Amino acid sequence: MLDMPFIRIIEGLNHTLENVIAPEVESTLAKGQLFAVVEILKQISGRFDHKHELIVEDIQVSQQMLTTLIETFTAAAIDIPDEFQANTETIDATAMSGEQLRQQRDRLEIIVSAALDLLNSHRAEIVDAQKVEHTVFMQLGKNLFRNMLLVSQHRFDKISQLDKED
Repeated sequence: MLDMPFIRIIEGLNHTLENVIAPEVESTLAKGQLFAVVEILKQISGRFDHKHELIVEDIQVSQQMLTTLIETFTAAAIDIPDEFQANTETIDATAMSGEQLRQQRDRLEIIVSAALDLLNSHRAEIVDAQKVEHTVFMQLGKNLFRNMLLVSQHRFDKISQLDKED
């Protein structure tokens, strides 16, 4: 959910508020307040976005992983798709919108996945293939851990209490 664009999160919340919660609310006043919250969320949703620096960090990590894999393929004389090399170049994040950054991050995730598939298919030809995999997975793990830390424990506990007694 952390990687989801803010506007999609708001759309999901609004859908739940309007179609799941609102029908269960009997009080006209409470239902009016609920729809006011929905409207406010719609109004502000276009004004917010994920923090650019987190998406840029994701891009940089993916580029580092890709560079590591390219160096490994080069050392093993394995043909490297042009797309891999083209996506290791530094980007000008300040000139990109949040949507463009997310698209770049998503594209890089697909390319890194393809590079890992290539590593796996040439495992016999690559010296220390397992070590390279480990390095790449450790980089992935650091980003995953960072994302987990972004959700405060208090919020996580509250969200996870949905099916428990009130």
